[in-house]
Amino acid sequence: MYGLVVDVLLATIPVLALTAVTWRLVWPRWKLVAKVVLHPLLYAGFSLLLGHWSILVAWLHQGLGLAGHIWFSRKHGFTWYSVEDPARYVELSKAMVAAISPK
Repeated sequence: MYGLVVDVLLATIPVLALTAVTWRLVWPRWKLVAKVVLHPLLYAGFSLLLGHWSILVAWLHQGLGLAGHIWFSRKHGFTWYSVEDPARYVELSKAMVAAISPK
């Protein structure tokens, strides 16, 4: 049980830290709750299946998300760590989702 808790904490700390900084960029808003609640549950499941490897899987998943954010920010002229215009970022995110969603 102790190992499971440690695995979940180690896997979850980065996503919670990044969410605390980038919460204003998350759209739709329900994804904030999903990130904070579902990520630890998902990582607990991974830990039960994969053991300590779940930490690596979680960090890779979060790293890919951060890479996507950095790419998107650079493409649209934002600095990835401060995003000067959060409202524009969200609008561009919505437009991108609409463009790739099936009609």
